[in-house]
Amino acid sequence: MKTNSKFVIGDIQGCYKEFKSLIKLIDPNKENKFLCVGDLVNRGPESEKVVDYVIKNNVKSVFGNHDLHLMAILIGVRKHNKKKDTMQRLINKNKAIEIIDYFSQFSFAKVVTNNKKKSLIVHAGVLPNWSLDNILSANDELQEDLKKDPEEFFSTMYSDRSKAISKSTNKKNRRRYLINVFTRMRFISEKNKLDLQTKLKKAGSNKFNPWFSYKHKCLKDVDNIIFGHWAALNGVTNHNNIRGIDLGCVWGGSLAAINIEDKSIITVDSVK
Repeated sequence: MKTNSKFVIGDIQGCYKEFKSLIKLIDPNKENKFLCVGDLVNRGPESEKVVDYVIKNNVKSVFGNHDLHLMAILIGVRKHNKKKDTMQRLINKNKAIEIIDYFSQFSFAKVVTNNKKKSLIVHAGVLPNWSLDNILSANDELQEDLKKDPEEFFSTMYSDRSKAISKSTNKKNRRRYLINVFTRMRFISEKNKLDLQTKLKKAGSNKFNPWFSYKHKCLKDVDNIIFGHWAALNGVTNHNNIRGIDLGCVWGGSLAAINIEDKSIITVDSVK
């Protein structure tokens, strides 16, 4: 393994043991840089240990929907759902300010360059008609709103807003739509309407297709798109330049890291 290799790690979701095992494989001497694809927390057993490690070791990530959910809980605009969420020990650590400050540095989309190859990292996906400039502009828009008024950002975040809208028409609904694109999207229509209900491999309607099945404008500016979020795919996109790396560790699958230079995948089986 080249010492300058860069990796992107898939959805960890509180699977700390697998996370540490994977780091030992891809970064045994703490020389290789890696980035996480989001969903560091929730559903798995040890979110508190993952977050402690991430902050202590200055690990970077893009936002996943579960990371945003954690921040909403810590800010106080959402309650921890005992039936679905597994972050009570993390919440009990009383480190809300530290976690919010650290997570607020994350982006919704990030370009990573290695040996002149550019990879776009997002949690769920991007719209087909977006150029790289469009993507980075949408990311900046969301980050600016989050930092300007975090409480308002998170209190209005939860929505199944599925239709695109201009900022001048309704900024709140536009923000909801952009968050859903970056962190929740799986299936979209030709007009960029989102199907946020279906989580399997196939949409419930023939109007919707996987977001990565369309021709993507941003691939003129980047070599690859790397995403997580969609465990049901098991990484299969049938697209050489759009790679999924959520292999469902929290559901008994594996935790994956992709080498962004040669696209090789390294995995650690779930201990579940």
